[in-house]
Amino acid sequence: MYQQTATAEPDPSTGFGFNQAQPPPEAPDWAPGLDPQDQQALYEAREDHDAIVEEIPSEKDSLGRFSVLCLIFNRMIGSGIFNASSQIFYNTQSVAVTLLLWLFGVAVALSGIILYIELGLTVPRWQRPDGTKISTPRSGGELPYLNYFLKLPRFLATCLFGVSFLVFGNTATNSIAFAAAVLQASDTSQTAGRMVAIALAVNTFSCLLHSMSRKWGIRLNNVLGSLKVTMLVIMVIFGLRWLNLDVARDNFDSSTSLKRADNTQWGVYKYAEAMIYAIFPFGGFHQANYVLAEIKAPHKNFARTSGYGVLFICCLFMTITILYAANIPKADLFTADLDIAFNFFKRTVGSGVAESKIKAACGSLRALSAIGNVIVFTFTAARVKQEVAKEGVLPGSIYLASSYEFTFRHGFRRIPDHQAGGFLHTEKSPAAALALHWTVTSVLILAAMLSTDSVVFSHLPGYSLLLMAYAYGLDVIWFSCIGVGMLYLRLWPGSNWRYKSPIPHVVGVIAAVIFTVTNIVPLVMIWVYDPAQRYIAHSSDRVDWFAPQMTAMAVLVAAALYWVGFRVWLWQKRVREGVVWEVVRTPIFWAGSQGQGQAQQQGGAQGQPQLVQIYEIIRFKWRVWTGDEEEGRGSGKPEGPQQGGFWEGEVPVDDSYGNGGGGYATGNNYGSGSGNVLNQNQQQGYQGHGQKY
Repeated sequence: MYQQTATAEPDPSTGFGFNQAQPPPEAPDWAPGLDPQDQQALYEAREDHDAIVEEIPSEKDSLGRFSVLCLIFNRMIGSGIFNASSQIFYNTQSVAVTLLLWLFGVAVALSGIILYIELGLTVPRWQRPDGTKISTPRSGGELPYLNYFLKLPRFLATCLFGVSFLVFGNTATNSIAFAAAVLQASDTSQTAGRMVAIALAVNTFSCLLHSMSRKWGIRLNNVLGSLKVTMLVIMVIFGLRWLNLDVARDNFDSSTSLKRADNTQWGVYKYAEAMIYAIFPFGGFHQANYVLAEIKAPHKNFARTSGYGVLFICCLFMTITILYAANIPKADLFTADLDIAFNFFKRTVGSGVAESKIKAACGSLRALSAIGNVIVFTFTAARVKQEVAKEGVLPGSIYLASSYEFTFRHGFRRIPDHQAGGFLHTEKSPAAALALHWTVTSVLILAAMLSTDSVVFSHLPGYSLLLMAYAYGLDVIWFSCIGVGMLYLRLWPGSNWRYKSPIPHVVGVIAAVIFTVTNIVPLVMIWVYDPAQRYIAHSSDRVDWFAPQMTAMAVLVAAALYWVGFRVWLWQKRVREGVVWEVVRTPIFWAGSQGQGQAQQQGGAQGQPQLVQIYEIIRFKWRVWTGDEEEGRGSGKPEGPQQGGFWEGEVPVDDSYGNGGGGYATGNNYGSGSGNVLNQNQQQGYQGHGQKY
């Protein structure tokens, strides 16, 4: 049995409502007032070794607008703007078609960010007993959205996405790109040992940094994000300052720009591969959704910051691609394995400069771009893996789902909050999830770099396979699922999604159509065999054309088999031992300064304050099976009095159970581990953090 519950402080005038206690003006820290029963529940959970208490970062430690922008900048500006462009030019052998494919990538990013903003501000949904619904931002990216789309069969969406993300949600490609860039900058030849050592070092540094200090990880993200944007702006200035008008006239000639170069063959696979390479640089547009619960005032800051940030990067990418074509002649532009960034700098600022210095500068810029991507994706991917573990489907979920505190006195351990305050340094981090992230990334780095059987070592075959498998398995497949799910919510007769979403209906439908089509086209086309293209690009003819998509599908099949095995195991436990698996997730909300002042109608009445989640209590346990529980519904009897509680999902208020994301009653006694009795006679002054409000 899987259960979720939510608690909120009642309003004496209505019998249900929100805790709106404000911290005192003199309090330097964000200290939301909690009612005594919530305080008792948190205290008991912290002392319970089988429970997890997750605390959302305080307001002063939350991600501000600038940090959110840098998350997006760091993730989108990676190796793609340097490596993807050359591959698209080579595959299409046409300047105009290449620019159209980059516009294709822009369409994916802009339509996608609209959908992800929409989902981020709407899912999950909590239904109050009076029928009104509210939403609270939750981290995890696609995980809560897919669970919202696919509530039955139980755990299927979680297992399919969770296992896929555990495999593909890694930093192996950018760790390898960083290693190659460092060796290029130092004018050192590549060997398997050097590549592995540098790639493992940057992966280890990133994981340790985020394990030991969330604050310094965010600061480094902000610094690197700012530097990378500055780098692209400087590239634009260089391209305009040393613009080659003769090359530009020839490459952009309307009579030839749409034509392919002579002696080139047309093939569907080449264009499908080029589409995936066009999607890859834009695929990080939704990074803020991975850590949405940690953004300061998310209802206020998330949408505009993400939207403007993605739009700005799209404009930069298009401008740089145009400048590539305006400065590099076709004879070089359409060459296989072209180092387009080196060629660009050589033809702009490189006049009269030694090639070794240009290579060193170009390698340094690549290294900066790659390490920024490693830093930010380690931070966000660990949070997604932690959210997968909170669903209770992984071995050792209680450890992977926990946040740990690093102290100089105790090292890494789970320490109750009331005991940790006196130590020299404490800061929570998903250390176990980061350890899992480090392990998977390290294994993939070793596999990609040590599998090369050529006399002359090259990192390109393994790197290209990982890149294509990642882009197909984590971007194209799940973007297609999100697009189809949003079309269903928007167009299915009887759907009320238009009344829940903050995005206008017409805009939402157009975005969903564009996002779905632009992802399904390469999803299908990549399987069309082209006799002239037997190997993937940049693989030195060592990686078969079907290897990346087959790898992605194999992982998806393995995830489905994992789900089957998990369900069979649960069934055997119920039949043989008479117990069912129960995951109780109890969010505790606050409607304080972060949640007030929002006049938009978001799941409730006009002007209703927005909820902000501040804690979550998670319990994994086996419960005795009552014998009358149906799949996804339980016994049909409420577990306790519904005094001011919430229901999650879009189900009638007489249902008590559901599947992960839908239909859980609250208003239960904490003694049963399920929720909190909300006393309707409580006063408006609450005890919180040792102070009376």
